[in-house]
Amino acid sequence: MYEPKLIVNGTPVPGFTKLTPGPEPLWGDGTGRNTLDGHYSGTFIGYFTTLEIEFGIVTDEEYNLIKKLLEHPFLEGVQFSLEKDMEGYKQGDLFTEDFYNGAAIKSSPLACGGYWEGFTVTLTAIDRRPQLT
Repeated sequence: MYEPKLIVNGTPVPGFTKLTPGPEPLWGDGTGRNTLDGHYSGTFIGYFTTLEIEFGIVTDEEYNLIKKLLEHPFLEGVQFSLEKDMEGYKQGDLFTEDFYNGAAIKSSPLACGGYWEGFTVTLTAIDRRPQLT
């Protein structure tokens, strides 16, 4: 079975159990539903790639490395490959994209010591996906 890869600054990210790319729509200012008729309006900016990274239980060392690699506002040249074909991504191909991470990485230490509970990190691409015509 092919193992997906996630590489940041030349270092493989440890401990992740699932890597899922997806689209994230971005809307401009003043977007929302009209309170009277419920009509949704606004300026659609485009779709941006997201990477949802699920981590299982990790060691103290792995948790610290994950925070060091991923807990930054901007992550340049993130490389990733997937376990299976998905949308325009083919299994095993290494893709490179710039992302941002808008949240701190949070988890709780396990009572046994030396390990952290599973958690999820979502990265959002800086560049917009090409629009389909």
